Amino acid sequence: MKEQLWWVLALFLCVGMGAVGYRASRCPVNIRQADAAYRDGSYQAKIDVAMGRKPHLSSGRWSTDQDRASFIAGYQQSYHELAARTAKVAEPSAAELAGYRDGVLDGARHRKASQPFQVNKTDNFRNVGYAEVNAYRDAYSNGYQQGYYSLADASDLKTISETSSPF
Repeated sequence: MKEQLWWVLALFLCVGMGAVGYRASRCPVNIRQADAAYRDGSYQAKIDVAMGRKPHLSSGRWSTDQDRASFIAGYQQSYHELAARTAKVAEPSAAELAGYRDGVLDGARHRKASQPFQVNKTDNFRNVGYAEVNAYRDAYSNGYQQGYYSLADASDLKTISETSSPF
């Protein structure tokens, strides 16, 4: 009698575990959102949108390139979603759009050439041809980080910089 009880209990546990496993497999978890750097980027974006600030990537808070890329992805996704819902963020100027585009391309070029991260040593950063020097440099810095830490190919980044910006 005791042996039959153990078999019934074991069968019950197996069926229960199988049901839990089946249910969990039907609800996929976004691994990237479970990442601390991604969540931190998302949180920083929420703060910036709530305060009405332009995007400012501070990926230097993280020590590895993978974490920095994850931070940027979380920041940009949250910033785009929240900025679309609220009208607190102003439209980017021509200088900001050009700075972001130039930064993406320079960052990707430096990454491919295995050069160190050097946002403030590039010609585009130093020789700004726009009246809005600070706006251009801030956007350039954001684009440079995107290009440098992104794992996308340079041709993909050119398309990204032409079609979307962090603004």
